[in-house]
Amino acid sequence: MEIFLKLPNEIEVIQPAVDFVYRWAVENGLGEKEAEEFATAFDELITDVVLFAFEEKGEFSVFLKSSLSQLEITVQELGEPFDPERHKYSVERFIREGNFDGAGFEIIRNLSDDFIYIYKGRAGKEFRIIKYIKHRHITHILPEEKLKAEAEKAVGYQISPVSEEDAEDIARLIYRSYGYTYPKEDMYYPDRIVKAIKEGRKFGVIVRTDKGEAVGYFAVIKMPDSNIGEVGEVVVSPKHRGKGIMKMMMKALIDMARSKGLYGLFGEAVTVHTISQKVNAKYGFKSTALVLGFFPYAKYKGFEHKQQRISVVIDFLPLVERKEVKVFLPDPYKNILKKIYKNLGITVINMPVRKQPSLKERSKIDLQINYRFSVAVIVVDRYGKDFFSRLDKKIDSLKKKGIKGIYIDLPLDDPYTKEAAKQLMERGFIFSGLMPLFHKNKDHLRMQMLTENIDLRWINTFSNMAKKIKRFINRQIKKRD
Repeated sequence: MEIFLKLPNEIEVIQPAVDFVYRWAVENGLGEKEAEEFATAFDELITDVVLFAFEEKGEFSVFLKSSLSQLEITVQELGEPFDPERHKYSVERFIREGNFDGAGFEIIRNLSDDFIYIYKGRAGKEFRIIKYIKHRHITHILPEEKLKAEAEKAVGYQISPVSEEDAEDIARLIYRSYGYTYPKEDMYYPDRIVKAIKEGRKFGVIVRTDKGEAVGYFAVIKMPDSNIGEVGEVVVSPKHRGKGIMKMMMKALIDMARSKGLYGLFGEAVTVHTISQKVNAKYGFKSTALVLGFFPYAKYKGFEHKQQRISVVIDFLPLVERKEVKVFLPDPYKNILKKIYKNLGITVINMPVRKQPSLKERSKIDLQINYRFSVAVIVVDRYGKDFFSRLDKKIDSLKKKGIKGIYIDLPLDDPYTKEAAKQLMERGFIFSGLMPLFHKNKDHLRMQMLTENIDLRWINTFSNMAKKIKRFINRQIKKRD
């Protein structure tokens, strides 16, 4: 959920805005003390913006975004250039000179869990304040012996839609099956599971034995900006595998997704092994992209793999028929993209660009950062004359912040994507694949840039299409190097 505010740079707006942030933070899961700290950090930030960012009257934007595990405030303004990294507070300097320079930003850092600054050139400055929501981990709720206790053998199984009452059993099931290795950390916190179900962020099924013990769980996470969902959370209790539970759940999920009117489902299948990819293929999912280094390194029991960031294959299942698409395919990628579309059962009409499209002054770009995974996805909604100047500054800022993987999604219904892809290649980006209907129900080309090397020899792909994408990416890496 995101809230947008546009505020004038007037002192009178500060206190009402801070009060609103405090109430919003409490309603979205922060305790009163944490919400007060978050609101105080916001107070410091916008006070600096109002008092010092502008020489005359102006406006600034505030975006409030909540997820299951964190709250994030983004403040954007077009005032005077300023970099907080060059104005760090020094206790010694204060004692010696009485100089408070940087004290406000030091307060913000101390009261928040992350504080990020991005300079965007003509597009101004962007500040992000992040506060993590403290929920109780399943290991703090139940004793170890109960968490690890395996469900008894069953005569039969019953499947039903997931409800809020199932949250604790789901977290327990995740811990019993994966220990601490499950990549989606929210699944260890029952309160976060409850919140996601209650707010309609996901739907799913749970399988129980004839004695009522939970042994299987599978859920679809709905995309925030498109009518598709990710088959992103799945677990079957170890002693109940091989009983057809996965098949039962996948079929039920696909039926539920169709009944809810979703246009498609996708999965992010890890490449440490091909098990998830095989399951996806069995149910009609088609590989469309290979995203390198998308998850941090993690150990997978029973599988030998190189200690490097984990890559994923994007597998997509269309739930509505699309016979034909008209898109603008960048020349270096047109053949591989046509093959991906053909594999999805879609005929491609590659539209020519007869004249250079006219661009508006301002681009419309969304930056999504996953701080825990150290990756960022840049989604292009509209190209503008400032596109590459803004993009270069974003990329430079992300690299300085230690972001390991930068991915950019380009709209294939926009003729300028042909030129944009060409210039991105010159900046070191390589092909990742097709992201069907991923943003605003439109197809996007994903390109990728990593700050760490990935050894493709340790990437396992199952489908023929995934193998072709991997070979194509490998050739691009060799050509670039």
